[in-house]
Amino acid sequence: MTETEKKMKRYINAVERRLNLPREIKARVMSDFLSAISARREAGLTDEEILRELGSPKAAAAELNEQMKDFAYRKSPWRFAFLALAVVSGLCLLSYYLIFWYVSDSIPLNGSVGIIGGADGPTSIFVATPIGVNWDQVLPSIFLVVGLLGFFLLRRLRPKKQP
Repeated sequence: MTETEKKMKRYINAVERRLNLPREIKARVMSDFLSAISARREAGLTDEEILRELGSPKAAAAELNEQMKDFAYRKSPWRFAFLALAVVSGLCLLSYYLIFWYVSDSIPLNGSVGIIGGADGPTSIFVATPIGVNWDQVLPSIFLVVGLLGFFLLRRLRPKKQP
């Protein structure tokens, strides 16, 4: 593969990465785009002339996205609300663990052991541990997971219009 072929392949890949279209429509658009490049080659243009004519990959992809805007993914307004939820809950967890780590010498353990009895009678050992869940850790963890899932799942919604 020559250097100009590599340059053309990088250009085509860069255009394809910038398309905001569903996979099936993106494949059709790229097929048409490659056909247009082949037609220009058959007309006698060199790869450098073709690249100069098409412009930067960003400009070519923007033009294709504009032409196919009816099929483009739409962006969710809730996406950044979920990101904010994840960031705030992550900061809560981080501050909780940093404070716990900083003052851990003065915090008693969450359980206790008591021994009742003596040398002349029966001995009983009582073990007391907290019953239930430590919600200071659980709720921010749940909010962190929900926030990250919401952010990544809402990156791209269904297309506005199917072909």
